[in-house]
Order: sequence, then structure tokens, then C-alpha cells
Amino acid sequence: MGVRVQVPLPAPFSERDTLAQIRVLPDTVINLISAGEVVERPASVVKELIENALDAGATEITVELEEGGRKSIVVRDNGMGMNRHDLLLSVQRHATSKISSSSDLSSLSTLGFRGEALPSIAAVSHFTILTSGGVDGFKMRMDGGVLRDVSPAARTRGTTVTAAGLFYNQPARRRFLRTQSTELSWAEKYITGSALGRGEISFRLLHNGKELFHLPAGQSIPERLRSRYGLPQDSRYVKSEGESGGTSVTLIWFPDNRWNRKSHQYILVNGRMVYAGMIGGPIDAALSGPAGYPLLFCSVSVPADEVDVNVHPQKREVRFRKPSSIRGAVEAALGELPSARKSGMTLASGTIGSIGIPRSGTDRRIYTEDLFNAALSVQAPAAVDASGVSQQEFPIVQIGKSYLVTSTDKGIVLIDQHAAHERILFETVLNSMNSDSESGQQKLLLPEHIRLDAPEREQLDDYRAVLNRSGFEFHIDGETLILTAVPPGTFHGIGALREILRSLQDPQNEDMPIREKVAAAAACAGAVKFGDPLSPLETRHLIDQLFSTSDPFHCPHGRPTLIEISFDELGEKFGR
Repeated sequence: MGVRVQVPLPAPFSERDTLAQIRVLPDTVINLISAGEVVERPASVVKELIENALDAGATEITVELEEGGRKSIVVRDNGMGMNRHDLLLSVQRHATSKISSSSDLSSLSTLGFRGEALPSIAAVSHFTILTSGGVDGFKMRMDGGVLRDVSPAARTRGTTVTAAGLFYNQPARRRFLRTQSTELSWAEKYITGSALGRGEISFRLLHNGKELFHLPAGQSIPERLRSRYGLPQDSRYVKSEGESGGTSVTLIWFPDNRWNRKSHQYILVNGRMVYAGMIGGPIDAALSGPAGYPLLFCSVSVPADEVDVNVHPQKREVRFRKPSSIRGAVEAALGELPSARKSGMTLASGTIGSIGIPRSGTDRRIYTEDLFNAALSVQAPAAVDASGVSQQEFPIVQIGKSYLVTSTDKGIVLIDQHAAHERILFETVLNSMNSDSESGQQKLLLPEHIRLDAPEREQLDDYRAVLNRSGFEFHIDGETLILTAVPPGTFHGIGALREILRSLQDPQNEDMPIREKVAAAAACAGAVKFGDPLSPLETRHLIDQLFSTSDPFHCPHGRPTLIEISFDELGEKFGR
């Protein structure tokens, strides 16, 4: 016989009126939520409208921005255009001509496919479309997703889309927009990436009525990069190719043209610009260095059914069915680099596994420490007798151009030369910034140069005072920063500024006081690196300075600077 269970009925509304209720959202709210996923900034609008133009078969695309797109975004094309019926459907959610069934998602040949772009943009702007299929033209106006009117209008074949006052109806989101130079740089990045993927199409960008660049149809990739960045027509570039499992990779890069950030690197998968760490990471490890990141184009061609582009709201990321083929093709392309090295390039050293891709200094340090820790049991840094290391004349040996080895009365001590110098420089720079007097400076015999993009120039202007106080002296000429002085003891001046910019952008450092952030970044980049040879006098001086700091056992990031292995532990390891 079964047991009857009485399920309590929901309480009357009067008894639960303080609880949240499930309800269906109105279309206006749904559109705003969708817009939040698709439209992040003016560059998002530019991206979506260019994709629509390309899918419409355009051969000429013009983008006009006002105030970096904050005030107005206009995209004109000469594609197939629309009739009145399609025009009205184009601003309906999930209305598209590019797919018709779920099976189409596995073999996409178009850039767009969700039918979200136009309604999302219309929901957060004053929106206008002027279009013609070659016979009749029509104009549609919308405000905040609300249709105002549709009327006949004159236009040659193609479409013009205008989005003005982006986020005018969402003040909180509008406040998060950056300055016009920053927003412009994001838009420039996407337009350039699109142009590199479609050499047969003409692209123009105008800002506040002034033409910034025009990339005519028929240019090769090197020609487009030279034209876009104002490089001499004979500027040197390197091209390499690789193939694996049906995937092919083409690399084109300019070793003599480098920037502080990766903003001048373009990775395209089947013509779509994406952010792909598994592609960009090995390339950066191989090609970047103290001079910065090179101007670079990487094209990956993979069968359409082996890549999923429907994994990110803005289609910025992709997922590969066969990652090993991607890695193999990248490896094959990078495998041609030894011949490039002979032509004067400086590449990182070390290898990762069997791939043969240069390893970064940080990876090498982790790898070495893991090997050592697996073999020996070490004491905590606090157990080291500081006076025993710094005050007695024990021999000091540099091993692997990375670690210093010395001894005390109790055992041997291994010192991470980079972490130790970080601690020294961190306190030197921080003490200078916290003092009442101006910081000491180390004048450079020859000024160092670095090319900056608009957001970097803006950021340096914001922090110029604290950087000057820390010991940096520089001025900006156009897109170039000229560095003339650095904090005392800094080995890599440009590298230190680069690290500071990266640190200021890192959300993990948001809670760190700005002075400590600058000091830690300057110390990290300015310190001696793994692979830097040190003379016996320099090793002794480094140890003496380390043990004059307030915390000789940790770098500014909290990692140990040294470890001690007692003679008793060594005896145990050797079975004594």
C-alpha cells in the first residue's frame, strides 16, 4: 500500500508578497539585455555593421565616426541592399537570411548568422537605415528600438546604417565609454582586421570629417599593413607558412616595427578576427621580446565544420574540434623561424616540451623550480640566516645565468636573481616616490624609443606625475615615446614602462595603491632577467643589497627570492 504525501499548496499572494515573482519580460527589456551582450562599445557596432556589409557582397565599405563613435557611427556599403519587406524584418530579433536550420551552424560561410545585430544596435541608439536593392530605396528610423517611420528614399544600390547617441537611453552604460581616442583605437583595430581578411575590398575610415586611412582593393597583406601604419614601401617583413591535419597557418610580420602591446597583432580564423590564446600564445613567445610585440598578421584556415564560432556573444572567440591540428600548423609556421633569425631577429630561448616553441622567462623559472623542488625538500625562506649570507665571504656562483648559489654555516642557499633584484628595485623606487624630494634618476646615454597607440598615450599622461617622481623621464612625439631617464639600477627602461602599462590595465591589481603598482611593475621589468650574465662583483653587490631591504625573502609579488637546503638535508639525500 502506498504512502500518501500531502504537498502544501503555495501560500496566498498576501502571505508571500515580499517574494520575487517570475514574469515574462517585455520585448523592450529583452532587446536591451540582448544589446548588452552584442553591443559593448562603438567598435562593437562597427564590427557588426561591417560583417553585414561583407555578407551582403559589398566591395566598398566606408566607416564614418564622430567622437570615436560616441556621438555617431555611419557605415556605408555597395552591397546587395534590401527591399521594404526585408528592411522591416532586419530589425526583428533572430531574423536572418544567413541560416535556416540548426545544421547550418556546423558549416557557416557567413560572418553573421544570429539575427541579433541590428535590433540590438537599434535598441540603444537613434537608428537609421537607408537601403536600396538597385530599384527602389527606403529609409527607416528608430529610437531606442521603437519604429518611427519607413518611407521611400533615393539611394544607389547598397546600404547606409547610422547609429547616433549610443547608449543615450542607458546613462549608466554610456558613462563607461572611454575617451574618443580610446574608442577610436578599438574601432580602428576591427576595421584593420577586416581589411586584412578581405584584400579584394576597399575600406575607408573617417573620423570627425577627416580621412584617417583608405585601403584600396587589390592590396596584398604586406601592402595593407604598410599603408595602414605608414611604413616605407621597402620595410622588411617575414612570411612563414605551416600546415597540419587540413589546417593551414600563414604568418606575416614586421620584425623592425614593434609596439608596447598586442594591439597591432591580428589573428583571423577563416577570415574572422578572433582572440585565440592557443594561437597567439606560442606566436608571442616566439616573436616578442624586450623590444615589444611586432606588427603581425596570422591567418588560420580550417574546415568550416571543425570550428565553432557560436561560443561568444560577440563572436570574438572560437572553439576548435581538433586543437592538435591548430597547434601543429602553428608549430610548422614557427618552424621556419631559424632562417629568419639569421636575418637579424632576436628570438626568445628555451623550448616547451617537444614543440620547439621558445619559452618565456617566467615559464623557464617555474619549470626549473618545479624540477628542483621535486628532488629536494627545502626549508621556508624565513629559516635562512640573513647575516650568514650577506656578511661572510662565501663563494658565489651563477648557474644557468638565472640563479646564484652560495653557502652559509648551515647549508647552501639558492637565490633567484630576478626576484632578488625585483625586491631591491621595488624598495628603491617606492622610497623615492614616498620621499619629499624628487627621485634620483639614471640618465640614458642614448634615448630609447617606443611606439604607443592612443590608449597608451592617454594612460601615460594620466600617470605622468607619479612616473616622473619614480625616476622616469620621457616625452611623447606623435606616436613615439622617447625615454631619457629611468630609476637608478633599472636594467631595461622600455621594458619597465611596458610592464607598468600592463600592470595598470590588470584588473587583479585594482586594489593595489597606485604607487606600489608602479613600483612593482617598474621593478619587475627593470630587474635582471633569467639569462642575464652577472660578474662576481655584481653577484656580491646583489646579495648585499638584497639583505639591506625590509623583506629580503620575498619579491614584491610575494614569491620567494631564495631557498636554503641544510647540510643535514643534503646528507639525507645522499644516504649519509
